This record gives sequence, C-alpha cells and structure tokens, in this order.
Amino acid sequence: MNVVGTLRGLLRRWYIVVPGILLAAGAAFGAWQVVSPGYERSATQLLLPGAESLPENANPFLFLGGLSNAADVLVRAVSSENVMNAALDGYTGVDVEVSRDGSTAGPVVLITVTAETDADAEAVLGTLVDETVVQLEQMQERENVQTVNRITVVPITVDDQSTLQQRDRLVAAAAAGVGVLALSIVLAALLDGLTLQRRRRASQATSAESDVDEPVASSDGGPADDRGPGGEGLGFDPTPDAGERESVMSDPLPPTQETPIVRSGGSSRHRRGARRTASDRVTASTDDAPAARSVRADTLDPDTESTDPAR
Repeated sequence: MNVVGTLRGLLRRWYIVVPGILLAAGAAFGAWQVVSPGYERSATQLLLPGAESLPENANPFLFLGGLSNAADVLVRAVSSENVMNAALDGYTGVDVEVSRDGSTAGPVVLITVTAETDADAEAVLGTLVDETVVQLEQMQERENVQTVNRITVVPITVDDQSTLQQRDRLVAAAAAGVGVLALSIVLAALLDGLTLQRRRRASQATSAESDVDEPVASSDGGPADDRGPGGEGLGFDPTPDAGERESVMSDPLPPTQETPIVRSGGSSRHRRGARRTASDRVTASTDDAPAARSVRADTLDPDTESTDPAR
C-alpha cells in the first residue's frame, strides 16, 4: 500500500486515529511528569608540581608538562570501586564521572555528578573533590615522597548551581508518545484493511451471482437462447402450446365456394375450393406467418375431368 492509500485509510478510521493521538499526548505528558530531571554539577582540579622540583621563585604553572601522567593515575584511583562506594553511600540515583579534561593540555581532573536532586549533586561533588586530595596524598605517602616534593591539587572551578538535564525526561516522553501513536496507527490500518478486504469479497460474490442469474443479451437486443447445464443451446421450441392450438382450432374456416361446371351431356360437376386445414394454420402461426392465408380457388379436384365439347 502506498502513502496516499495509507493516509486515506487513516482518514477513514479517524475515530481510531484521533483518540490514539490524544492517548499518545497523555502518555507523553505522564512520562514527562513521572521522570524527574537530572541535576548536574561539575568541578575541575589542577595538579601542581612540588616546590623542591621548581627553580627558586619560579612560576609553577609554567612547569605542568610532566604532570599529565600523574593526572591519569589520580583519575584511576578516584574512579575505583572502593572510593565510589564510600562517596555514594546513602545516595540513590546518582551518576558520577571522573576523567582527565581532554579540552586542555594540562593535568586537569574533571569530576561530573548527576543526581535526582540538587542537594544530592552538591553533596556528592564536594565529597569527591575532597577525596581527590586524599587519594593523591595517600599515593605519594606510600611511595615515601618528601613533603616538599609532593604534587598538590588545587580546585579550578566548582559549580555552585546545578544544570537541569532533561534528556531522560525527553527520551521517556518520546518513547511513550511514539509507542501509543504507532499502536493506534497500526490498529487503524489493520481494521481498514480487513474492512476493505471483506467488502471486496462481498462485491465479488455479488458480481458472480448477478452474472449467473441475469440472461445475456443477444445481438438483436432480445434475450439469448436458453442453455443447458453443459452449455448446449436448447433453441426455441416451435411447437405451440395447448392454448394456441385451441385458439387455432376454434377459428371458423372460410366457407367453401362451389363453381358449377356444365358438360355436353347435361350433367354438371362442382369445383370445390381446397380447404385450409387446421394443421396448416398451426404451421403458419409458428413460422410467424400471417394469421390467414388466401387459398387458391382454382385448385381442381383430382377427380375432375376436363370437358371436351367434341366428346
């Protein structure tokens, strides 16, 4: 079925499509209300080299090139399962991502927290910022690094307001609305197809019955000859029925005319006109001839003899 046919079918089944659209809108609105938005906060921290590893009175921000590997190690330590379980204890629906900020070439650690409430996002982010410092100190302490040579981490940015994330709500609302709408369209198309198929079958059955019942018109405008079960032509029966025979037999025959014939011997014989029998009239009526035919009056009787004056 093409697009035009599908649209026409949906228009015919508007009483299914329109309620389906309303239900889809209601389902999308309900999903939007049920799914809460996400509250996102982020923080960035920068690693700085130890004082003993820098020239005297040097700017530490000019010596950040060798700290990228240390930032990767710190990200792996903070992202460990033990640290995350301790930081998220008592919070539900919180998503945390710790990575090295790829938008900068320096040793910058990026922490992103997404929670169901703004308070949870703020609390978890603060915990992880503090945990970064703790994890860096523990790693250097295990390696017996002198305090003056230890790498330090300083916060660069910490969000004090959350950013609303509507992605989950949009996905849920779109899925609910599109699902209900697609279901209503499929239902309308299925019902329209079944109805059209039923009507088509009924129309074909009616056409077949009419072809059998109605006689086929002949070339001269009259009904065609009846045909038997095998298709043989029965033709027209020329035999008249009982009514026609009674009508023909009841009609009076024309009177017989007699013409006198005078012979030389004084005797006379009569010439009788040939009578038209009833069978002749029946045959004439069945052959669509006129109802009466003229009979020749000069037909001689077979017994009539020609008169000879000399005899």
